[in-house]
Amino acid sequence: MPKATPALKPCRIMLIEDDPDDVYLFQRALDRVKAGIGREVVLEVAGDGLDASYQISVEDLMSRLPDIVVLDLNMPRLDGVKFLHALRQTFQVKSLPVVVLTTSTAKPVHDEALAAGADAVFVKPDSADALLEIAAEIIDRGVVYGQPRS
Repeated sequence: MPKATPALKPCRIMLIEDDPDDVYLFQRALDRVKAGIGREVVLEVAGDGLDASYQISVEDLMSRLPDIVVLDLNMPRLDGVKFLHALRQTFQVKSLPVVVLTTSTAKPVHDEALAAGADAVFVKPDSADALLEIAAEIIDRGVVYGQPRS
């Protein structure tokens, strides 16, 4: 009897974004990338940093953290930089990859996000192909982080 191939663990991505149009575009890009790689990708969405902080704290307690976080910076209630500070200092999840996806092209804004604990900063592109490339890199980073540790 042939051995069954073990199913690949889904890549879990948490998107912290308050703009429904950006959520839709990112989901669409993820769907196109995952169709090409044959791996399930699960997207969880939080509307701002405060909601995300709550979700992360619950998932941390349950040992169900996402494989990667994608973060917008300009949000109501708790912005992206404040969320990063809370994530890196309060929850002590320093290894959880966080990439920023922002409309800002200002280097000081990017530097502030990196100093607060972001692993990478991407500018939201104006083309679907460029967003596909960013989505593919995000999935790659999440898959690497989500692999079992020895």
